[in-house]
Amino acid sequence: MSVTKFILVFSHFPILFVTIYSMVIYTRLRKEIKPLAWYLMATGILYALSLLLWFLRTNNLPLLHVLVPLRFVLLLVVYKEILRGYIPSWILYVLAGGFCLYSFINTLFIERWYTFNAKAMTVESVLLIILSMSTYIFLMDKRMTKHLNGYIKSVEWINSGVFLYFTSSLTLMYFGDYMIQLISSELSRYTWVVHSFLLVIMYYCFWRALWKQDTISHL
Repeated sequence: MSVTKFILVFSHFPILFVTIYSMVIYTRLRKEIKPLAWYLMATGILYALSLLLWFLRTNNLPLLHVLVPLRFVLLLVVYKEILRGYIPSWILYVLAGGFCLYSFINTLFIERWYTFNAKAMTVESVLLIILSMSTYIFLMDKRMTKHLNGYIKSVEWINSGVFLYFTSSLTLMYFGDYMIQLISSELSRYTWVVHSFLLVIMYYCFWRALWKQDTISHL
């Protein structure tokens, strides 16, 4: 196994660790943080299935067409709790429904099941970057500090993870299909090594958010 393949495989283990951790402490989390655990459990299962298909030498890109709208909706549920009273829930519902519809149409007619859904991931990244930047602005409001009393540090870790991952990987999302089709498989794997590193950073931030909340619950 080459170094790049080893890194790509090994990068799944921190994700699976955070997934299992979220399951273990789920009952101790406050209700506002539980949507993050739902996100980790759902995406963790899909990443595990993706790794299994990779070992079986089976195209795992169809899972990406499921992962993208699923994680977008679950992250909106996370932000719905964080931004309650700041952004009307109906706006997030419209965003979720609109993106799922777009993603479905994209999969059916533009970027089919067995291709890289770069367009949907690009739109997802832009929307989540805007949402995370808006959250940073709201966090400067003292009323937000009061609203998030008891778990503001967790929110900061969540928002930082989302912002860092989707901002840093936006270029990869946009050019992903081009790289898969036109550059060598070895060079393509290096780009996915970078993506895996960014993904692990986001999951580390999410783990810190859960750990921070679990630590507070024991005080």
